[in-house]
Amino acid sequence: MHWSERYIGQPYIRGDQDCAALAERVAREVLGIDVQVPAQRGQGAFSRSAQIEREKFDVAERVDEPIDGQPVIMICCGRAQHIGVMCDLGGEWWVLHADEGFGAVIRQRLRDLAPGGIRVEGFYRWMHA
Repeated sequence: MHWSERYIGQPYIRGDQDCAALAERVAREVLGIDVQVPAQRGQGAFSRSAQIEREKFDVAERVDEPIDGQPVIMICCGRAQHIGVMCDLGGEWWVLHADEGFGAVIRQRLRDLAPGGIRVEGFYRWMHA
């Protein structure tokens, strides 16, 4: 069983169990990394996008290829406003993310994001002490 199974189906709760909180929790519980994403989240697409652009390099560095258990920033509605966690399942990449519209944590094939209107902004690796 892949580590991501335990998160699938957990409810989406804005500010408490949203996409950033999920990524932070996976970093701590799976990777043993204490990541501190901002507790205060922007409201709305413009605010979330500006916050991500302003603060992403404080906690992560961009990498060329996805890494299992590490973050991915996604573009929704034309703006980078969503974060997920990469999952390598049998040589295929999936994204674990807390989806507000679905109301829960889901796992989607990376190749299936684009048909759903989501693009990858970039793959990242958490920075930690």
